[in-house]
Amino acid sequence: MSSVIRSLLTSTVLSASLLISACGTDTQPDHFDELAKQGAYSLCINQTANAAFIGSIHHGGSFWRINPLDRLYNWNHKSDEFSNILSCSFSPEGNFAATTDNRTIALWNSKTGENLGLWNAPGDIKDINLSRDGQFALLAMTDYTATYFNIKQGGVQRTLRHEGVVYDASLNSQSTLAATASDDLTARIWDLRTGKEIQRLMHNNQVRRAQISANGRFVFTSALSEPGRLWDTQSGKMIREFTINSGFYNAIRFNTDNTQLLTGTSAGKIQLWDLKDGVVIKSWQAIPRNTWVSNNVMIEDVAFTPNSYLAGASNGRLFHLN
Repeated sequence: MSSVIRSLLTSTVLSASLLISACGTDTQPDHFDELAKQGAYSLCINQTANAAFIGSIHHGGSFWRINPLDRLYNWNHKSDEFSNILSCSFSPEGNFAATTDNRTIALWNSKTGENLGLWNAPGDIKDINLSRDGQFALLAMTDYTATYFNIKQGGVQRTLRHEGVVYDASLNSQSTLAATASDDLTARIWDLRTGKEIQRLMHNNQVRRAQISANGRFVFTSALSEPGRLWDTQSGKMIREFTINSGFYNAIRFNTDNTQLLTGTSAGKIQLWDLKDGVVIKSWQAIPRNTWVSNNVMIEDVAFTPNSYLAGASNGRLFHLN
């Protein structure tokens, strides 16, 4: 056996050992659906976990029914070309979806596939969160603001100001409270009825995610190189921390009664937590496309189904978890 072949075999065994070690006690997903072959800029799952949207890297946007799997609509911002759709959001009841590229927002009827309009945003968009019935959208912006936008009629309703790029923005179910995450080392909670900041949650690094619960009681934040943190929105006090080995929590979802939390990290780990005591109930590791390139894959969104869980990843796969 030549030294070159021996070296390659040793490297292969080592890579496999590292992959097994990285997974640890994590369970592999039960199976996955292929929504895009070359990966995705964005992926979001609706509240009832029966539909998903993906902004693929090479083939534009598409809306999928999950069970049985079927691509129902192709959604792009121009009729004659594929769009690079960088963020997406479903309205809480699931009747509408919004998609964004750098500067434009499109609203869609998710029941018929109809495009309901295209609007220009006042700056570059990092994230979007859609309100009930698709009436309003909260935009996380690179111009140091989160903008509460009347998506159906046009016009800015509120401008929520940070001192750095705003990476993430979320709404409670009534659209009375908002949570934002920023490069300025803070997450903030806002009263959208007045536009006033009501809590400032301090971190030691840029905050990438701030997910508020549907009832507005909790917010979960994730900053780079820090544990995830659960906060009480009324007092602004931290309730507990959630450890993380690498990356940050990129996808967060509360269950309907706020007893459990489902998270997905930038390193491909998906975890189900008991929200009361912060204990991990289940843990999975997403499967990358090519372990020669990387053992990690970004989790873009997670969701509770009636009997299991879903996780959408940046490699274009929708993982089914039991």
